[in-house]
Amino acid sequence: MFGKKSKAATTPAAQSDQYRLKATGQRVTVLGHLSGGDVRIAMDSGHITRDDIVSARDITPA
Repeated sequence: MFGKKSKAATTPAAQSDQYRLKATGQRVTVLGHLSGGDVRIAMDSGHITRDDIVSARDITPA
């Protein structure tokens, strides 16, 4: 008579790894967080992918 209500599985909100450099507005991908508040990023420069280490304060969510 009384059916069980099925709960939909909840998935946590996906955290985006897409950011922009504050100085240039260039889109970057965060590869990892380092000690001291630095982050390792990857960016496309033409047809070349480069990686760099910048301060976490130098990027903003895209």
